[in-house]
Amino acid sequence: MSTFSGKALLGTCGWAYDDWNGVFYPESVSGRQRLEHYAQHFSTVEIDATFYAIPARTTVRGWRQRSPKGFIFSAKFPREVTHQSRLVGCGEAAATFVDVMSELGDRLGTLLIQLPPSMTVSRFADLEHFLEGLPDGFSYAVEVRHRSWLIEPFAELLKRWNVALALTDGAHLKRFWRVTSQIVYIRWLGKWNAFEDYDRVQRSVDDDLDWWIPRMEHVLEKGATVLGYVNNNFAGYSPTVVESIEERLGAESLNVLDASNN
Repeated sequence: MSTFSGKALLGTCGWAYDDWNGVFYPESVSGRQRLEHYAQHFSTVEIDATFYAIPARTTVRGWRQRSPKGFIFSAKFPREVTHQSRLVGCGEAAATFVDVMSELGDRLGTLLIQLPPSMTVSRFADLEHFLEGLPDGFSYAVEVRHRSWLIEPFAELLKRWNVALALTDGAHLKRFWRVTSQIVYIRWLGKWNAFEDYDRVQRSVDDDLDWWIPRMEHVLEKGATVLGYVNNNFAGYSPTVVESIEERLGAESLNVLDASNN
């Protein structure tokens, strides 16, 4: 993704939300047409569905076909790898997942290794071994959910393999700002199940963005690529938050797509 150096690509965690019908998606947009509509507004999306199972190759090809040139998909590693096997003895499944996602071609962004909350830094060697065995030539990020990982040796491990540390803003973990690769991967998560509906902004995140924006501007000035994803639980309705971040950064910092160009 070197062509995006110094640019921010911002989007949401997923796009298939019924609560967005009539708010973000016009009533005339069918479920299958949601991705095309989404890609007219944002330059990237994080796929959550891959956490539950490796998708069919035809599904991945369909995502590529229905998105414009320059659009970027990031995706979570399957829970079979991260939560069930806990990174041990799952090299074949991990390689299969990466190979299937490679069907996205130049639309493939970063593949997210999200560790379970119960996985502590005592499994450092397992993560090290897992990163060593990943297929070359792809972009990876690691998200931890236990505070024992928030130490310098962990950041140094990711730097060694040019793997991004997923920088998160959520109730489960304090902020730990370390840049470990050319890709700066950010997830605005909030508190899980904080809202019953996802059709409107339900809390102000201005103070949160006051913390994030200067740091994003700094790494963009240094030539990094920012991939940033907002979860509905962050404020109640993620598209508006993405637009707020874009407005604060300014057009010169954003990757802008021509949605008519496939």
